[in-house]
Amino acid sequence: MFLPNTRTLAVLCWIMCMRITVSQASVPAPKLMFAYSVNESNIVLNTILHVSCDAPGGAPYPVTVSVGKLESPSQTPETTEPWVTSEVVSYPTSVGFSIPAIAKYEGKMVCWYQSTRTELKNSYSEFSNTVPLVVSALPPPKVSLHPNLFLVGGNYTVYCNSTAGPVTNFTLSLYYRILPVTHGTNWTFAGSVFLTDGTSIYLRQTKAVVQIEFACTMEMLYNGKVLHSPQSKIEQAFPEELPVRLWEQDRGESCLGYLDVKLKGKWEPVCQKEADTVADESAAIATAKVVCRELGCGHVLEWKRILENNRHFSDTIGGIRCSGEEEKTRDCPMNEIELCKKGGILYIICSDALPPPKLSVMTYGPVPKLYVTDKQNVEISCSIDSTYLKPRDYGYIVFRKDGAIVSEMYRNPGTSASITQYDKVAGEYDCVYQLYSSKIKPVSQPSNTVFIYIYNPPDPVPIVAGVLTTVIGVAILTYICVYRTTTQEVQGNEFPAHSQDPATNTETPDNNVYIPQQL
Repeated sequence: MFLPNTRTLAVLCWIMCMRITVSQASVPAPKLMFAYSVNESNIVLNTILHVSCDAPGGAPYPVTVSVGKLESPSQTPETTEPWVTSEVVSYPTSVGFSIPAIAKYEGKMVCWYQSTRTELKNSYSEFSNTVPLVVSALPPPKVSLHPNLFLVGGNYTVYCNSTAGPVTNFTLSLYYRILPVTHGTNWTFAGSVFLTDGTSIYLRQTKAVVQIEFACTMEMLYNGKVLHSPQSKIEQAFPEELPVRLWEQDRGESCLGYLDVKLKGKWEPVCQKEADTVADESAAIATAKVVCRELGCGHVLEWKRILENNRHFSDTIGGIRCSGEEEKTRDCPMNEIELCKKGGILYIICSDALPPPKLSVMTYGPVPKLYVTDKQNVEISCSIDSTYLKPRDYGYIVFRKDGAIVSEMYRNPGTSASITQYDKVAGEYDCVYQLYSSKIKPVSQPSNTVFIYIYNPPDPVPIVAGVLTTVIGVAILTYICVYRTTTQEVQGNEFPAHSQDPATNTETPDNNVYIPQQL
C-alpha cells in the first residue's frame, strides 16, 4: 500500500508543476501606448509624455506595473531597471506614467508587471510591445517687448527667450518685418547669438516711429542630432498715439460712454480698477476730466466704474492715473498692457452731452426776473436739447422752486415741458434734466433761473381823485394869478389925463386903484 501511495503523490506533484508552468507560460504580456495622441516623429525636448500600460485580465493579481527602456535583445524584466513602478494593482486596469522627453529616456520604452504572489516560481510577465521615444524638436521660443506700451518717439527692447528648459549651447535667431504686411513680404534676418550660458537675446530700438513685428527661432545640437524649433508667436511693436473715445454700442462715439483707447490699431476698453482709496477716486475723477477736455466735450459731469461682462476683453491698458492737468490722456501715467480680469470700465459723461436745459416764462420768454400780482398765474416752460442724445433716449425734466422739486415730467430730448403756478408764485425757479437711458442716470447742470416777485400797485381811484384835485387847484390858481391880474392891470391904466400925476390929483384917496405887487 505504501508504494502505490508514493506513486500517486508523485503523479499529483508532476501534474501540479506542469499546471504552474503552463499557467506562467500562458500569462499574457501587457500593452504599452501613449495615453494621448502623440506625433512620434515630432517629440519636443523637455515636454512630459503620458503613457499607459494595460495590465491584462489573465495576470496573476495582485501585481505591480513598471516601465523602462529595452536596450538589448537578451534583456529580461528581472534584469531591467525600471524608471518608475506603480502601486499594487488588484484588477485589470490601465496604469498611467509620466515620462520627460529628455536624452536619459530616449529609446524603446517597454512595460511589464510582477505578481506579488509568493507561490509563483516566476512572478514576472514578459515585456510589452515597444514604443519609441526620440526627441526630435524644440519648443518655439517667446518674443516679448519691454515696455509693451510706448508712445511715438519712445524706446523699447525686443527679447527672444528660450522656452526649452534647462539647456545650453543653442542658437537664437531674431527676425522682423515692417507693417502693414502685404502679399510677398518676407522676414528680414536681424541677427543670431550662440548661447553657452543664458536663455535670451535682445534688440533695442530708440525713437521708434515705424510699426514692426518680430519673431524668432531656436536650434541646437542635442544627443547627436540637430533640433529646430518652429517660429515663435509674432509680437508687434506699435509706437502708440493712444487716442481715446467715449463709446456705446447703440450710441457710437459721443461725449458720453465707456472709455476706450486705440491699441495696435484696435479700440480696446480701458481697464479700470475699483476705487478703493481716496487717491484712486481722485485719479479716476482727474482722468475723466482730461478725457472730456481732450475730446472737446466740455468738463466732466459724472463718472462711474461699471462691470461690463458683455464686452470682449483682451490685453488692454490698465488703470490710467491722471492728475487733471495733462493735455491728453496719453500724457498720464498708466499701467502697461495687461489682461483685464474683472471687466471694470470707466463710464464718463461730459457736460456737452447733457447741456443745461432752458427755462422761460410763457409770453415773457427767458427773462431773469418778473413782477406779477398776487392773483396772476404764471406758466413756466423747460426744454432740453443735445446733439449727442438720440431720439430713443429718455429721462425726466425736473422743475424746482427755491431748490425744492415742484414737478417731474417724463420727456425725450428735443422736447419741452411746462407747469402753471396758481398760488404763491414768488420765488426762484430753475429746471434740470435727468437722463434715465444712460448707464448711470446723470443729472444735468441747472438751467437759467427766473426770479418772480409779487408787486401789487395802489388803488387807482384815490390816485385819479388826487390828480383831478391837483388839476383843478392848478386851474383855479392859474385863473387867479393870470386872468384876474391881467384884468386889473388893464383897468388901472385907464386914468384921466389930469390925474396921471398923483401930486395934482384932486380926487379922494378912496377913488385911487391899487395894483398889487405880489399875490
